[in-house]
Amino acid sequence: MKKSAAKVLCCLLALLTAVSALAGCGEVEEDLPPLPLEDDLLPQSPFFYTVRGGKNGADVQETALAFNAVCKVFGGVNGEPCKVYRFGNEPTYYEWMAMKIAWTGDAAYLRELKDKIVGCPQTDNGYLWSWGTSTYWPTGAGDMHYDGLFRFVAAVAEILRYEGSASFLDEKDATTYGSDTAKDASAGRTVYEKCAAAMDYADKLLFGGTGIITVTEQSVYLKDGVTRFDINDKGETVWNNTGRAGSSGSNYWDNLCFGHKDAYETMLYYHALLAMRDIETMRGDSEAAKRLEARADTVGKAFNETFWSEETGRYIACIDADGKKWDPGLTFLNTEALSYGLGDAKKAESVLSWIDGDRIIGGDTLGGYEILDYSGVLMRAMKRKKRDEPRNFVPISNTVSIEDLSEGGPAWWNSLEGAINVGENGNAAYGRHLENGGYIFYTVYYELAARAKYRGAADVVARAENIADVYRFNGLDSDKGNWVEGLVDEYPESGIVARVFIDSLCGITPTADALTVRPDLPKNAATLGVEKFCYGGAAMRIEVGGETLSLRSETALSGKIVFYPEKSGDYNITLTLADGTTVAEKIKTDRDGAVTAALAGRGAVSVDISPSR
Repeated sequence: MKKSAAKVLCCLLALLTAVSALAGCGEVEEDLPPLPLEDDLLPQSPFFYTVRGGKNGADVQETALAFNAVCKVFGGVNGEPCKVYRFGNEPTYYEWMAMKIAWTGDAAYLRELKDKIVGCPQTDNGYLWSWGTSTYWPTGAGDMHYDGLFRFVAAVAEILRYEGSASFLDEKDATTYGSDTAKDASAGRTVYEKCAAAMDYADKLLFGGTGIITVTEQSVYLKDGVTRFDINDKGETVWNNTGRAGSSGSNYWDNLCFGHKDAYETMLYYHALLAMRDIETMRGDSEAAKRLEARADTVGKAFNETFWSEETGRYIACIDADGKKWDPGLTFLNTEALSYGLGDAKKAESVLSWIDGDRIIGGDTLGGYEILDYSGVLMRAMKRKKRDEPRNFVPISNTVSIEDLSEGGPAWWNSLEGAINVGENGNAAYGRHLENGGYIFYTVYYELAARAKYRGAADVVARAENIADVYRFNGLDSDKGNWVEGLVDEYPESGIVARVFIDSLCGITPTADALTVRPDLPKNAATLGVEKFCYGGAAMRIEVGGETLSLRSETALSGKIVFYPEKSGDYNITLTLADGTTVAEKIKTDRDGAVTAALAGRGAVSVDISPSR
């Protein structure tokens, strides 16, 4: 579970006590009435829209409704009301916030994020602090988190891509947190130097150079090799990231005992290597970029060799310091790995058929339709006897209960010093906690991105209809399950789910050197549109069709647009300049099937690409 700095600093113990009491509430008999909502987000949508096509075309407006609802409820951009906090309190959130903000044009919000990145505390050897005020996590004894390293680098890359500039890399940290400069040695470092130091730490002290992130006690020593940075305020050594049952968490999923040979951290390391490749590309160091891409290939192969289970047809969580493999059936780990391109079509089908309930895995506590069953989550969470109308929403986090996984021995669970406990009478018993039979909403982004990558738009649209259904049911404003649902309040990352409409359906993706557009339109949509999309300093309205692309801006567009239409052949590119004059050219798709429009220095405020008939 994630908590804001305010919660931790002001009332952490009270909060944990309250959560325990809430999670242990008795039966609730009353119904949860549906929340009637008008489709006020359509047809004149504030963010995304669809245009129906075909004589017998089905209504695809539900797709835009779902993702507009996510923006409305969780976006928090341009001063809009929001159901979640503005930021989290550790570098893990930086990538998610960049994903949520970078395309919106909310300059003030983005500047806040940049300031957090610039001033983030970092040890002399590159370790980024687990929490804004501490090298270790603020709850539990022995919690050192490592995922912030990778999401920090990914956040920087995301900002650079959208800005179309590497200038952010030169901003310099002018602060040191506290008096111990060995623990925060970041003052004077540029953003680029922080990224490079973080990757160096991962390569060496987390043994990324071997292909697998392996957390050991060597991971907590400063540059002198003698001084440790995992000493808490009481002077106690707190490292315990062994991956064993009862050990400390190593990342955002702080109740789960990730550690040692860690699939979650290795997955993020792979992602960060590709992000660092883009950073080096934008800096002009093509040789460094090539080396990083080659290393990512090595890590990808090692990840699949080490963590894929042929027995269950999914990725395991970790291999602990004793060599024991742990597989709680983590849906979020599997879908995020697939979204990055780890695995292949066969592995993707294995994972997605399991999540859809079409493939039952022996030994799982829950399976089949129950994995996506939102009504079941609420019923179990509130110990209700009556089930609401069936509806799907988010895959439960783990299909093997922590209780069953533990087989009567110590639980593979970090109880945060006894505050959150599994077991029949525990406040985190299976089905009563978001990390043990509940869900966290942000994971849907990676699930849908994986579906788009391996199955296509139809799979995304079907799941978008589920989101729209829950929006009408409760406005995406539910915490009925008392921390069984990770949706509102301290979950600003919920907003990244909307990016699926841009990334996967419209296929709009800034890269290190271009704005690429590779659409995957739902069957009955003639076009998809984004009302306001910011790239390279220009705010534009984009409409994407199977063979057409239209961009409109009030300021000059820059860089280049690389469009991949459904069909190869001859295309017309028409640029409209600020004075209303037009420049037209005819171009063939290249051998990759792309049409490229070079915009730098041409002063175009609109671009239209269409087939040459």
